[in-house]
Amino acid sequence: MWNGYPVVDADGHVIEPGTLWEQYVEPAFRDTCLRVERDRLDGDRLIIEGRPSRLIRRLGGVPYDPEQPIHDWNTLQLKEYASFLESSPPASYDGAARVRWLDEQDIEATLLFPSLGLIWPREVDPASPYAVAHFRAYNRWMADYASADPGRIVPVGQLSLSPLLGLAEEVKALDAAGFRHVMLPHGVTGHLDTRLDPFWAAAQHHGMVVHLHKVAVPHLLPLPLPTSVHSSGPGAFFNHVNEILPGQLFLAGLLDARVPDRFPGLRFAFHECNIGWLPAWLERAQESYETLRETGRPTPDHLPHHYLYERDTFFFSTGLGERLERLPEELHSRVLLATDFPHPGTPFRPREEWEPVLEGLPAKLRPALLGENALRLLDK
Repeated sequence: MWNGYPVVDADGHVIEPGTLWEQYVEPAFRDTCLRVERDRLDGDRLIIEGRPSRLIRRLGGVPYDPEQPIHDWNTLQLKEYASFLESSPPASYDGAARVRWLDEQDIEATLLFPSLGLIWPREVDPASPYAVAHFRAYNRWMADYASADPGRIVPVGQLSLSPLLGLAEEVKALDAAGFRHVMLPHGVTGHLDTRLDPFWAAAQHHGMVVHLHKVAVPHLLPLPLPTSVHSSGPGAFFNHVNEILPGQLFLAGLLDARVPDRFPGLRFAFHECNIGWLPAWLERAQESYETLRETGRPTPDHLPHHYLYERDTFFFSTGLGERLERLPEELHSRVLLATDFPHPGTPFRPREEWEPVLEGLPAKLRPALLGENALRLLDK
């Protein structure tokens, strides 16, 4: 409890240990599975199908210290680097240690997402048997991790949009393993077509919340090749400013495909896309709805604000850096607190760092942000 209110971390992370896939992947993929290769002179490497990752520069570097901010391993310049394991917080790979961390931070529960699993799927065919086997291995490991306290550690499962799979069966298997939350399947590109309908239907049937994490959400912009929003030309400022775009684009995509109309029992949570843009976005969405209706073109069944104000369908996590004082009261029920622990730049003492922020918020917003909204997602 913080100031008498229950607290739920809506966006926490594990850091997958280097031995996860060797222990949990199906035997047919064990020889080529993901693994971590020790390199004390340049930092440990993630090995994917026998080659170093192109997107993950380094794993580890400085031994973890709970009294110090978490380092960005990629920017370190050292003569010798600590191993990936000793650089990772025990709470990131051990369920019992995570429960102790929750106790220390007075946090009631946490939703947990992968770390390496947000990145490595971009280096392989996410619909391949290799990727599918690794998603399943992660889910098995995550179920074991969460068994330390299933009421407080809430795992978010991973799936692939593979033509070789029955998505309904994959969701059913997650449900049988105790998962109530699932990420958008990897492999969605370009637009939301009917290939996803079996997934939406199964998620709704099993009462699962669908999570859209910034790094793993497709941008869906119909840009002609070779134009790309992932161009290497823009700098860090450009990229950081526009990290909210996946949330904006995917929200529009869901309404455009009428997913909330066709599957009204579904709930969605957006992470690391912020929420402060929603009022301006809704104004534009209302204008678009009215313009398209006047010309007889397809629209969602309802005005856009209906889905945000009148339904308990969409939720958006927020971190310390976003100012919420002016968030319209109608959106107070949409916002979730997120620590992003244990990624670099995240609060390593969340309660201490959030307290001054909470003091400046409207009184009714504090309990909603801290846990009331998230507890609805957890059906508590």
